Amino acid sequence: MADQGPTPDPGSASSPGRAPERGGELPADWPQDLLPPPFAGGARPGQLDVIEPLLAAPEPGRDLVVVLDGVGSDLLIEHRSLTPTLRRLEGDTTRVRTVFPSTTATAMVSLHTGLPPLVHGVLGYLTADPDSGRAINQLTGDPAVDPRRWMPETTPVERGGRRAVQVAPAKHAGSHLSGVAYRGWEFLGHGRGDRVEAVRTALHRAGPDGLVHLHVDDVDHAGHRHGVDSDAWRTALAEVDALVGTLLRRLPRGTRIHLTADHGMVDTAPETTVDLADHPRLRRLVATAAGEPRALALQAVAGQGAAAELADGLGDLLGERALVLRRADALASALLGPAGIEVPSRVQGRLPDVLVLARGRWSIDDYSRRPASARALIGVHGSLTPAESWVPLLRVSA
Repeated sequence: MADQGPTPDPGSASSPGRAPERGGELPADWPQDLLPPPFAGGARPGQLDVIEPLLAAPEPGRDLVVVLDGVGSDLLIEHRSLTPTLRRLEGDTTRVRTVFPSTTATAMVSLHTGLPPLVHGVLGYLTADPDSGRAINQLTGDPAVDPRRWMPETTPVERGGRRAVQVAPAKHAGSHLSGVAYRGWEFLGHGRGDRVEAVRTALHRAGPDGLVHLHVDDVDHAGHRHGVDSDAWRTALAEVDALVGTLLRRLPRGTRIHLTADHGMVDTAPETTVDLADHPRLRRLVATAAGEPRALALQAVAGQGAAAELADGLGDLLGERALVLRRADALASALLGPAGIEVPSRVQGRLPDVLVLARGRWSIDDYSRRPASARALIGVHGSLTPAESWVPLLRVSA
């Protein structure tokens, strides 16, 4: 599997877990085990340029974009014996960077808009809402939050004249994420056993120059519940590979397929989990806990010095288990968008005072603010490890 260009040098010194000093796009003590921020040094994550060009400068003919949720490049390479279809197409496959945090909500909005998170404003699975003071789930939303107001930028489908059809599980119809990322797309729901027929129907509906998107979430669900080192995960990956093979055989001849993923995944465990609820001195400094356990986004309580005290305390607590960044350093490091980019006013209040990027297999969260199911997750993602951040990009014709 070929790379998409060289990876910028992340620096040679390991981080003690404290927030780096400001100045420069990438601090000298950036940890070796974390990739550089996706926009550092003028870089642009390749994921942003998968769908948008298909609408800005479409070629005659049909296009199908397939997102294999949770299937990072590293996982695909490690388990290539389970994927004969994708293994056969390795020569047509590169790997590209996803955005940060490496999570479905943020990645899918960037994929569909071509915009960095700092502009579209979906900053994680949970994103702080300054109006309510709560963390809003970016997949399911909140009845009080209008998706159009939450992300008012015009989507490429809305701007273009190309007919586009979204094929996804029926439960995704009308979801918050659909209202944010898929505006302008027609929706076609499917059951587990009829995805191929649903795609064929969508291609017919979209017409000879139409665009269709298929979201396949089997592997992601298996990873969250059972971990990537499980038989259930391997079975899901093999079944998804078979689905890709069936699509290649049964789609209209000449259909261009663009296959990618939103993020990868790593396994965690109770012994590699830090619960801020066990550290009340730090927890009392947190007003809103958003993000996810691999990319925790914290807003501090009001009061001079609270954010600095929180960042310093987390650095002392976590050490080399995580990289702790203050807001200014996260922006200067180009984590969520190019350094110096203008942040829309609606997004400014969503920005965390402190970002915690998990290293190794660690997870960090305040589980007293989460449902019981959150702590049961085995497969997790969101940080900047290669396993979470590199995703495949396959372009092939049926």
